[in-house]
Amino acid sequence: MTQGAMGVAYILIALLGLLIGSFLNVVVHRVPRHESVIHPASHCPHCGHVLHSWENIPVLSWMLLRGRCHGCGNPIAWRYPALELLTGLLSLAVVWQLGLTWPLIPALVFTWALLALTMIDLETQLLPDRITKPGMLIGLLLNGSALFWPGIALVTPQDALLGVLIGYGSLWLLATVYYRTTGRHGMGGGDLKLLGMIGAWLGWQAVFLTLFIAALSGGLVALSFLLRGKGRDYAMPFGPYLALGGWLMLLWPQAILSGYLHLLSS
Repeated sequence: MTQGAMGVAYILIALLGLLIGSFLNVVVHRVPRHESVIHPASHCPHCGHVLHSWENIPVLSWMLLRGRCHGCGNPIAWRYPALELLTGLLSLAVVWQLGLTWPLIPALVFTWALLALTMIDLETQLLPDRITKPGMLIGLLLNGSALFWPGIALVTPQDALLGVLIGYGSLWLLATVYYRTTGRHGMGGGDLKLLGMIGAWLGWQAVFLTLFIAALSGGLVALSFLLRGKGRDYAMPFGPYLALGGWLMLLWPQAILSGYLHLLSS
């Protein structure tokens, strides 16, 4: 493919990412409230004003409206343009790393699902079954398609099945040990299902390094909270760090594995 054609492909992927980010905003707002993501049409959560088409343009509409609802003037949360931009940027990163190959399709879908779960967990400290359970099933079906369409699968069907079992089981074991030791629940069931979902998409090999990245990044953030005076009982969602680990393992598995082995040997 020529350089010009690749440039057009990158632009199209970025625009698609912005549009998907707009839809993810609907998912983030409605799924925790057990509402349909299809009906009714997009509207202001404060006054019910139904958005016109020009109010639904990713990022641009937020800027034109100066961050306020056209109907009632209430502020529109920063999350809306931020998630749209982030979805576009991460979609670009995926196509940059994988190129225009068949695995690009599941990689983009996986990225978008992780983004939705991250934002929901940050806002509500929930990881809804409506995303994690279908996510596990889709990952298994996707990688199971390797039996007749090997080009689109990310890992083998066996690795995907082991990924679900080990991903869910490893966190279940950690959560059980923590509860038996402290008498407190340190991890929600959604975290277990999210790691199981990551295992279904990326295989059992990615589970342990995903958990390592999540523990390391989450631990650093928790330490910063403690240094800033947050109490030890401050509830910090773990899902975003699992999602970060899963996304990094999606794009740079070998580099991360090499770095991890080098760290162990040093």
